[in-house]
Amino acid sequence: MRVDRTACPGQPPVPPGEEVLTHSRALQFWLDPANLATSRDEADPVVRTRTGPTTAFQVNDPSLLRKVGSDEETFRFWGPHPSLRDFNEHGVVGLEGAAHRERRAVMRPAFAASRLTGVGPGVQTCTQRLLADLPTDRPLDMRVEMSRLACGLLVDCVLNSELAPETLAGVAAARSTLSGGIFWRYALSPWPWVPVPRRRASRRALAELDEAVRQVRANHRPAPDGQDLVSLLEAAAPGEPHVVQRDIRALLMAGMETSASTLAWACYELGRHPHHQQALRDEADAAPDPSRLQAHQLPLATAFLHEVTRLHGIPFLVRRTSRQTCQGGVQIPAGALVTLPLGALRRDRKRYPAPEVFDPQRWLPHAEPPAAPAALLAYGLGPRYCPGAAAADAMLPVALATLAGSRTLRPARPGRKIGMSLELTPTPKGLTMYAESKHP
Repeated sequence: MRVDRTACPGQPPVPPGEEVLTHSRALQFWLDPANLATSRDEADPVVRTRTGPTTAFQVNDPSLLRKVGSDEETFRFWGPHPSLRDFNEHGVVGLEGAAHRERRAVMRPAFAASRLTGVGPGVQTCTQRLLADLPTDRPLDMRVEMSRLACGLLVDCVLNSELAPETLAGVAAARSTLSGGIFWRYALSPWPWVPVPRRRASRRALAELDEAVRQVRANHRPAPDGQDLVSLLEAAAPGEPHVVQRDIRALLMAGMETSASTLAWACYELGRHPHHQQALRDEADAAPDPSRLQAHQLPLATAFLHEVTRLHGIPFLVRRTSRQTCQGGVQIPAGALVTLPLGALRRDRKRYPAPEVFDPQRWLPHAEPPAAPAALLAYGLGPRYCPGAAAADAMLPVALATLAGSRTLRPARPGRKIGMSLELTPTPKGLTMYAESKHP
């Protein structure tokens, strides 16, 4: 067993838990830093790969990767793909170019720093309320429970609304089905004769999401200045309720997706490294007012989430060429699939010493050598950079600290193999845990 040498200051190294994380052969390819040009001199900056009838081009050079990810004129986002029409319906996720930038500009005031400064206490209160419903006497599917937590936080603290408990539970249970259905519909689009799994389940999941959007609009609490997200979207599309409906649907799904994945993987690492649970509690207790936490008061919780993203974040991004181009000496035709291997970059030994070790301390303010959070590309890059990134950075550390402070997470089946589900954002598959009360 490998020993985790990332114990908290003043504590001896602590062996990690016994859970074994397994990756499919395809995912291992995306996570292998040996494919990067900076890791092997002989690696090509762009590599042509082929799976069945589809030819894809993987960008291995880090500097070229940033160029490709930021050039929206040549490399289009995957949102407009026909296989995703049921999800985006040409809302903000499916728009491209100027139309996408204009819609993002509408939302920008809702994510201004001045509005996010005091969001912490609200996140803490909402997290405590959602965690109070967790049973302590039976194993929990953390993928579903963290989806419920992420959706509840998004609706309450970002969309200024609320969902009925049964609707929140329904959306949380449907998230994985909807996300997996979208992924497989896109992945199998080159093979139209291959049946997409869970097609009926995906339709039911989409109906759950639409009901949640309906309740978000019905229960919306407008901000006095009209600068909250739902108010801004409605003001920008007067008389077009279907446009607002589509945008809220896309934002609800996208915001819940990334946050749920991050929190679920955080639970996985807390189960493997129980000493971090106590460290997170100690940090929160040391805040000036532990009942009103803010993200900037929680450097360890923030570092913990950075490390979760490094090891478990989206393994690759996808683009499609709008015209023929030459990159890295390779001719790429129009309409080609281009992949950006973020997972391999996050495991590159030239950037991260001992990259296989879960070590939140590498992200602390005074760590040596200093790590750059921007290198994680946690929220994408270029014109498709997540518009709600600042809100996530303000909410998730507080949510994690509140979770660690009120519950003790323990794996329900130590030694069980944990897989990575193939969804829009990979989440731990088969992760069941007990969430015991800190004070029985």
